[in-house]
Amino acid sequence: MKRQVVDTDLGTDVDDLFALTYALKNPGCDVVAISTVIGDTIIRAKIARKLERMLGKNVPIIAGESGSCDSVRKYWTGIEEKALSDEEKKEDFVNSSYPVYDSETRLVCIGPLTNIALQLRTNPSIRNVKRVYVMGSSESSHNFKADLDSWKVVQGEKWDIYQITKEVSEKISFDRVELKEFRGNPVGDFLYESAIRWLDYTKRERACMYDVLTVSAATSDGYVKFDKTAENRFVSSDVDLNLKDKILEAVKN
Repeated sequence: MKRQVVDTDLGTDVDDLFALTYALKNPGCDVVAISTVIGDTIIRAKIARKLERMLGKNVPIIAGESGSCDSVRKYWTGIEEKALSDEEKKEDFVNSSYPVYDSETRLVCIGPLTNIALQLRTNPSIRNVKRVYVMGSSESSHNFKADLDSWKVVQGEKWDIYQITKEVSEKISFDRVELKEFRGNPVGDFLYESAIRWLDYTKRERACMYDVLTVSAATSDGYVKFDKTAENRFVSSDVDLNLKDKILEAVKN
């Protein structure tokens, strides 16, 4: 079982919600902490808590850094809080502390790298990590350009960094009709409603599972293939299309 700390901008693009569900329900994955980043990170943390309650989980959640005013203006959409009821928004949230990392912990970064750069300054144990999995492959990637300085700090570390490309990720997606297959239990209904809200907001017809590939790779379940491109650097080259069925199975079962 692979220990994971998941750092996420949950609540905006719906792929984070699918990714976190996949991680929490995967028998090969032990999520030991979840941290949220960019914008109102408490709202994001409350979304994570809502998902945990549905799944009967109690993983520590850290509401992390909001990021710069420029990042918030660009990357906080305002639809995030619609995932919560009025009562859920009003509930108190008690923040957890960042974990103590060991060499077996895999760091899964599916949001901007702000929290990770902060911990490199404030949490020495994070350097015990050997493997880091990130969604993004170049400085123009969404998660990197949202906080480019933090990405430069992270890539300067001696970690084995596994990067998931947009091109490979887009091979796994669900259209509006396919998304209906997720309905039928509280988690599936929550994912479906969140996905349709995101598609309506972006005027798109397909929800790409970018961040699910990042979690999948960190779980070492064999779906995502990598090429080694440099010392300690690996970039996704392909994905087994059966991952699509695996995502649906994880939610339905």
